[in-house]
Amino acid sequence: MGSSRILALPNGALSRARFFQSQGVVLKSAVHSTSGIRHHDGIIVFAMAVVRVRFDAWGCSCLLWTVQDHLVDDAGSTERLRHCRLALQQGVAEGFLLGKNSTPLEHAELLTFRVVRCAQEYWARWSQAARAEIAGAGADGVGARLQ
Repeated sequence: MGSSRILALPNGALSRARFFQSQGVVLKSAVHSTSGIRHHDGIIVFAMAVVRVRFDAWGCSCLLWTVQDHLVDDAGSTERLRHCRLALQQGVAEGFLLGKNSTPLEHAELLTFRVVRCAQEYWARWSQAARAEIAGAGADGVGARLQ
């Protein structure tokens, strides 16, 4: 007889998977997946680390995928790259921010953005109207919230 193993999920992965599920996204892997396709409309949804968010005069951006990601996590990175390419073709995607321990920020909301490719990187770009307020947030993004 074969034995089955039950693997415990890290808290961040469990919280992230639950948030995806609440948005109608079934993940390929609850541990490795940080993006997925929403079943009812085909929109790609990304989990984005708040520490990767950048602000400039044209709005906000977040690095979604870079070659270095592939070196760190081959399984999750390959899936995320595929989702970046799909989102680039669709013209629109959605995402939510992750803070400490890769958990969704408290009161996390979905952002709508477009995915752009710059050299071998994929970025989420959205309007400056959806500014993030980082005042009081530590380097791990705790305390960050969207206005």
